[in-house]
Amino acid sequence: TVRRAIEDLCSDGYLTKMQGRGTFVGRPHLMRRLSQSKASRSFSEICAEAGVVPGAHLVERQIVPARPHEQKFFGLGPDALLVYVHRVRTADGLTVCDENMFVPYDEGRDLLTAQLEDTSLFEAIGEATGHRPASAQDWNITAVKATTEQASLLGISAGDPLIRSYVSFVDADGRPVCMGRHYFVGSRYELAI
Repeated sequence: TVRRAIEDLCSDGYLTKMQGRGTFVGRPHLMRRLSQSKASRSFSEICAEAGVVPGAHLVERQIVPARPHEQKFFGLGPDALLVYVHRVRTADGLTVCDENMFVPYDEGRDLLTAQLEDTSLFEAIGEATGHRPASAQDWNITAVKATTEQASLLGISAGDPLIRSYVSFVDADGRPVCMGRHYFVGSRYELAI
């Protein structure tokens, strides 16, 4: 009975098991659930609707070659480059998301020098490119386990459940804007499809 209760508390995120170290009290949960629907809203907008304060910490930004599926979505050639922005998103100081965004270099080069701490990336992309994400053209969601690196960034244990979201954003005219690869902490985020 005690083992079952501990497993249930771990599943709900109240306790965290660490291999070889023991079981510890988990990080506090958000008082309100953050949820995302099919409508494209920035993480900052989602937080505002939930009554929590959004935050963002820049992990890295760099220029990377476009992979075939990115070339196809953006209509780019084989030698095209993208601006890659990697951040960790928080809500009321609690880590929620490992955020990875890709924007064509020719349009998004200003993101390499833009102030991206504690700001909306949708707004920054809009300022840099002249068009803002309005809707998702493609959106794929999968459950995955946190890698060691993700666990360190998100303050969870390696192997904890994450919601992986691959999404291709277009503007109001259907023009490709950016692609996102986000990993949400399963116990701190929900998707309403």
